[in-house]
Amino acid sequence: MVKTLLLLLIGLFAVSANAQNYNFAVPEFDCVVCVNSDRSLDISYDILFECTPGYSSIDIIDIGFPSDNFSVNSVEAGVDGYSLSRIDYSTYIDKGVEVHLQQHAIRPGERGHFWLTGVNDSMVFLDTEEDDFASVEFSTTWFDSNLLTGSSDFSLTIVFPEGSQPDSVRYHDRPFTSSRVDKDGRVVYVWEETRRVDSKYIVGISFPDYLVEGPLTEKPSEPLLSSDALVGLIVFGVIFLFFSLIIFVIIKAVRKAHKRREEYLPPKLGLSGSGIRRGLTAPMAALLLEEKLDRVLVLVIFGLLKKGKLQLDGHKLKVTGSSEGVHRYEKNLMELISGSEGTRALPSDEVKNIFLGMIKILEKKMDGFSLNESRDYYRSVIESAWKMVSADHSAEKAGEILGDRFQWLLADEKFDHRVKKFSSERSVLLPMYMFHYFPGNSRMMGGTSGGMSLSQACSQVATSLENTASNTVSHLSRLSSSVTSKTNPVPVSSYSSSSGGSSCACACAGCACACAGGGR
Repeated sequence: MVKTLLLLLIGLFAVSANAQNYNFAVPEFDCVVCVNSDRSLDISYDILFECTPGYSSIDIIDIGFPSDNFSVNSVEAGVDGYSLSRIDYSTYIDKGVEVHLQQHAIRPGERGHFWLTGVNDSMVFLDTEEDDFASVEFSTTWFDSNLLTGSSDFSLTIVFPEGSQPDSVRYHDRPFTSSRVDKDGRVVYVWEETRRVDSKYIVGISFPDYLVEGPLTEKPSEPLLSSDALVGLIVFGVIFLFFSLIIFVIIKAVRKAHKRREEYLPPKLGLSGSGIRRGLTAPMAALLLEEKLDRVLVLVIFGLLKKGKLQLDGHKLKVTGSSEGVHRYEKNLMELISGSEGTRALPSDEVKNIFLGMIKILEKKMDGFSLNESRDYYRSVIESAWKMVSADHSAEKAGEILGDRFQWLLADEKFDHRVKKFSSERSVLLPMYMFHYFPGNSRMMGGTSGGMSLSQACSQVATSLENTASNTVSHLSRLSSSVTSKTNPVPVSSYSSSSGGSSCACACAGCACACAGGGR
């Protein structure tokens, strides 16, 4: 049968305590619920507590009620024949009361009979299974399993409204263990068993709706979260958003700083101008596009090899021509290579100065011109080079075009990705000045029948140049950051602090709400 009312899903903890100080047993647990014609419930508990020796006395007991529709003034309680006067709304469970035993606290090793009565209003609802029927569901209060010892002789009694007849009443999913008609003619169902009273024990009954006053309504939906859970979720959400914002700001700052480290051109180069600055060499254009400096170095080396000013001996460069007719940055590199001893790699600091000089030259060349328009122009030059090389030509013609436009292919940051798109069936005969990039491979050098695939030629030439640049300059990967620190340094924030210092304290004590041990 579908349940139509969940009257009592409370009492997660029945006695308030600190988990490390309280422990108890409940040898006997009796609860009686009377359903009244005004749709209220009279609820009575009779519980035998036994305080475990060596633990704190049971001095406060929390008992749950089915809903908020009860008044603490209607609740009465006592222990061992003594009435207890201090009964407050519970501070440990959502719907319930806390009873202070005061001088009648149950001491370690002793037992105490505790009783409580109270009234909960508006606890009868429409039955969803049978027309013209009303329904009640109820769960007794229960205790923290960590503080509870042993099992209980458990009894729950529900008394139907006046006028009920045995053949016109129903139980829900859990069958009763016995039933009777009391002296007032009211039907009584009883559930008895031996169990640990540390979890919900839900029972339900249905009866004709004319036995109670109307109008009846449908059972209100249970909230997905309790008020405490909702508050906790909100607090967690606020904390999560707070730290997420901090993490977002940190990540954004790190990315911005990382991006700035890669932007080695000074900010003033981006000041407004008009028109396109044409006539830049491939290395200068790559510098304008802020390609990685190791790729710019590859372009400088490639230009000198193509002009016959340098020669590749294995992976070592040597000067083979005069510096006449070369650019200033090319001349500076030739002088460094010529002055190097043996196989010693060029110091990165000295190569850094070459790039700093190139950037100064670029600044002068870009004076009055548009940075964005010029960058778009050289991107179009690179794109045009790809189209020319990838066009359908004979192997010899393809090699000629490749030799002429290869420097612009290398200036593309997506070089490796785009080379892979060349058809493996396209062949190329390399021009003579590229032969030395393939030492020991005479077939590829000679440009004989068929040549080699276009993608293979581009990849191997680029790889050979990259290896050469890496072997030529020590700590090549550090060049970008060292150049950026000179040309486009990250601003340094400053702050002042007053004397005396500051402190940030976050105290998180062990948050334990132990409500089932009998005292606080």
